[in-house]
Amino acid sequence: MKRPDLNNREQLLAALAIAAVVAGGYGFLRFLPANRGIADLAQSAKATEDRLLKTTIPEEPVEDIDRLMAQLDDQERAMALIRSQAEALEQQLAPFDSQEMIVSISQLARDSQVRIRVNEAMKVQAQGNAPAAAANTNNKTSKKKAKNTKNKPKAADESQNQPVILPETAGWIARMSPGTMFHRPLQRIELEGSYTAIWQFIHGLDELPYRVTVLRLKIGKAPTLAPAGYPQTLVSELVLAL
Repeated sequence: MKRPDLNNREQLLAALAIAAVVAGGYGFLRFLPANRGIADLAQSAKATEDRLLKTTIPEEPVEDIDRLMAQLDDQERAMALIRSQAEALEQQLAPFDSQEMIVSISQLARDSQVRIRVNEAMKVQAQGNAPAAAANTNNKTSKKKAKNTKNKPKAADESQNQPVILPETAGWIARMSPGTMFHRPLQRIELEGSYTAIWQFIHGLDELPYRVTVLRLKIGKAPTLAPAGYPQTLVSELVLAL
């Protein structure tokens, strides 16, 4: 096909049309997205500038940093001392279900010339969510409880399993029951003998291999009267924390 001859005016118009098409395509494909990105950056810079203008710089704390650091060091040393003391006390406590302690108490009774009428582990109701309390439930209740608590948050379960600290008004027997911070095995003992023999037994508890604490002490007369010229026999009930 033969290209028609164009005069100068027509050639100029064709060149202008081609330039317009090329410029429009460039503007649509490159300029407009770039211009939109520049506008977004300008808007973000303006928002950041507004936030910086509204930001207030906090004043320097009145407390002396060096003094606060010294107090923190003192608290850490105090905690380390308390921790070491607690570990030393734990070493003086008998293991749970220690038969050595039961044998030592029986031997002390013979040496003190008192007769042990009752020597049994004292059952105390568990406080809080102690494992001992859960052990008394049957399998059906346990399964139901596990089903109900399956979807509970882990943090809630951990907080429920924490040992409790009862107030001093609750008494040491309750404060040393299962589920408490000071949980220890409790032993109930009934003794029969003279006042001197019972006194020797109580003071002899301090000489045992492990620490023993008397939580409760009751003393009364024996049901039968002593013969004339003999000391009255006494009956004593003790609750010991082993």
